[in-house]
Amino acid sequence: MMSALCTWDPAYLLFVSDNVYAPLVYYSHISAFIVSLLIGLLVFLSNPRALANRVLFALATFFAMWAFFDLVIWATEKPSYVMFFWASIVPIELSIYASGLYLVSIFANRGKDISLAQKLIIAAFFVPIFLLAHTSYNLLGFDYSNCDRNAIEGPLIQYMYIVELLFIGWAAIIASRAYHRFTDRIERRQLLLVSLGTILMLLLFTSGNLIVTYFLDVDWSYDQYKLFGMPLFVAFVAYSIVKLKTFNVKLIAAQALVAALATSVLSLLFVRKIEDIRIIAGITFVFVCILGFILARSVKREIEQRERIEALALELRETNERQEGLLHFIGHEVKGYLTKASGAFSSLVEGDFGKLPEELVPFVERSLAQSRDGALSVENILTASNQKNGRVSYTKAAFNLKEVAEAIVSKAGSTAREKGLAISFSADEAGAPYTFNGDKGKIGDNVFRNLIDNSVNYTPSGSIDVSLKKENNKFIFAVKDTGIGINDEDKKRLFTEGGHGKDSQKVNVHSTGYGLYIAKNIVEAHGGTIRAESDGASKGSTFIVEFPA
Repeated sequence: MMSALCTWDPAYLLFVSDNVYAPLVYYSHISAFIVSLLIGLLVFLSNPRALANRVLFALATFFAMWAFFDLVIWATEKPSYVMFFWASIVPIELSIYASGLYLVSIFANRGKDISLAQKLIIAAFFVPIFLLAHTSYNLLGFDYSNCDRNAIEGPLIQYMYIVELLFIGWAAIIASRAYHRFTDRIERRQLLLVSLGTILMLLLFTSGNLIVTYFLDVDWSYDQYKLFGMPLFVAFVAYSIVKLKTFNVKLIAAQALVAALATSVLSLLFVRKIEDIRIIAGITFVFVCILGFILARSVKREIEQRERIEALALELRETNERQEGLLHFIGHEVKGYLTKASGAFSSLVEGDFGKLPEELVPFVERSLAQSRDGALSVENILTASNQKNGRVSYTKAAFNLKEVAEAIVSKAGSTAREKGLAISFSADEAGAPYTFNGDKGKIGDNVFRNLIDNSVNYTPSGSIDVSLKKENNKFIFAVKDTGIGINDEDKKRLFTEGGHGKDSQKVNVHSTGYGLYIAKNIVEAHGGTIRAESDGASKGSTFIVEFPA
């Protein structure tokens, strides 16, 4: 009889109506909805592949869905809608707790996934929910005696409350054990903040359920306050992000501040009482003051860091310029001395000053070779410096790649044979003529010769095969050896300025590490590519240069 006297206004957009009688319902629900989605999207978009980011996004999404579904239940006048959203909200609510437990477990496992057995145990608790959510075990009916339409919960809800408490305790145990196991201070603080924020949010949510059900005679007007656990959770996560770089999200303070202001202003549209407006204004004021302080401090720190970086950059640039000038001065001086020494030794070897005694010939020849190697090392350093600063010019003209390669292999032959190495050169005649437009000197000396000399230097025994062919509109020059090989770690340093393999200098103590860096720059300046292939240490290597034909 009483139900016939109770009427409800129609709801617009499912959740806007005068049926919502409790104060701050819209504010609590819309705040939780926006804040949860904001933090979830920020974290997810920062790194969608990270498992922890995906789980936090799921947690935030389930919470946002719960807030929206609950708001529809508050606002709608249609019993069928109430029954549908009530049946749907139960598994969503339990999913919030499962996601929270999952998130804490991931941080306890240092970002790794939990075991399949743990997942199956968590999933098992959902079986009764999915089987009985649409039955009277979920919702027995409504109490219309005071026109407030209070729901009468079934035993399934009591089961859900028990599982929620179980999940909270489980998460607390996992976090506690991991905290005592971790030794890294940053890891411990990240775990503490995320776990504490998650557990406090879930506890506040559960306590709201239990207090309303068992202590306030099912007065659902108090149910709205449990949603403020989500802003609390966001505060913990935001602080963790700002202080500890958790989830690697930037500008969280500024974005959270904007979201807080937007949420507060939007919620004012649904408030009708001046008392409620004062409450919202007070909450907003406190929130803005806290986040404003964090934002201002972050901006100040950012400005100070930027000023320090700019000062260091200026100092570094000036230092580099001084070192560059000193390098060129020393380089040219040393190169000049070595060149003069090479000329003198060359004259002695060629007999310009008469025939040398036989016992001096090997000494003079070694001195000549060492002088030339020294001059070449200085030249490489100066060339690398000029390339880095864009001061290298190229004189391009048509020349024959095959002729250049043959000549260099011929010159390297004597050194290779002294080490007992077999060296060969082959050119696919189908690719002739090997005419290429480029800087003949630089390609010959700094690319072809460099790669062949490297193979000779880094091949203790075996053979060196040099080849040239034309394929797919490309000239392909390759040097394959049976030398010390290249491991994966050394491959990262190849072709870098001053880059050396881990043990390369043990084999060739005179290496400057600039040869491959120079070769790479020259090849790329001619529109080509250079790469190295090797199956690993002691398994030989192949250097491949490709030029457009």
